[in-house]
Amino acid sequence: MKITLVQLRAFVAVARERSFTRAAKVLDTSQPSVTTAIKQLETGLGLKLFDRSTKVLSLTKASAAFLPGVERILEDLDATLADFQAAADGTQGSVAVAVLPSVATVVLPDTVKSFSAAFPKTRISLRDDNSSGVCERVLSGEVDLGVAGRTDHIAGVQFDPLIRDPFGAVAHKSHPLAQEQGPISWDELDGYPFISFAADTGLRPILDTLTDIPENVKSPWIEVSNIATVLSLLKTNLGIAALPKMSVNPIENDVVFRTLLNPPLFRELGLITRPGRSLSPAAQNFVDHMKVTLRPKWER
Repeated sequence: MKITLVQLRAFVAVARERSFTRAAKVLDTSQPSVTTAIKQLETGLGLKLFDRSTKVLSLTKASAAFLPGVERILEDLDATLADFQAAADGTQGSVAVAVLPSVATVVLPDTVKSFSAAFPKTRISLRDDNSSGVCERVLSGEVDLGVAGRTDHIAGVQFDPLIRDPFGAVAHKSHPLAQEQGPISWDELDGYPFISFAADTGLRPILDTLTDIPENVKSPWIEVSNIATVLSLLKTNLGIAALPKMSVNPIENDVVFRTLLNPPLFRELGLITRPGRSLSPAAQNFVDHMKVTLRPKWER
């Protein structure tokens, strides 16, 4: 027995419309095509589906019992195909993103909010980690993509810049450098205990690109491995630090951020992906949306 979807859809349309002509219009096909489909279905099933007269077209007893099951099958199939299409065009699905903590708390909330409004059926999972951890999650396939600092030293990932995040001097609100607002030069940091990052972190290589800076910045008093620790030390007024602006929460009351100039210094944050590996439609939609919403932060 060979039964096709065309035959089943023709049967349901004729049963609902009680007319081959109206069924053909519903199916956007010709009446002869509908008639042929019904005849083939009757032959395949070995039973008569409709009682025909000059004025009335009615279901036989067998086809009346057959109709509800066919309708359920077609409804389930149509729903499945709709879900499949939604996943294919990215309007439905899921996307997992690994991000730096500063990105998760400062950068992405507005992006996630606007993306969720545009794609309400797409689920989003955010997992925060340091730059190396973000890359590892991308490489392992645990997440679809990441947002982190430059990863030139990590093989197997691709970096596409999204944001330029300026460095600034950060100090406790009672510190002498925090008593004024506005930009500050690197030379003005001279003589203060300086807290910086260990050599194996993503920020230390950026700071090490500077040459004409005070000795206390070149040889810091304390070295740590993450921004959270630096901020904790700054809140006890143990010293000062140079941090990317996005790492300092704007609602933070205990510390003050002043943009560093002469020379200005930036951390580049970008999209981390695996080269040669296509993103799912949902993930690609998230990337496209993120690039649009974050573009102003690159152009500053």
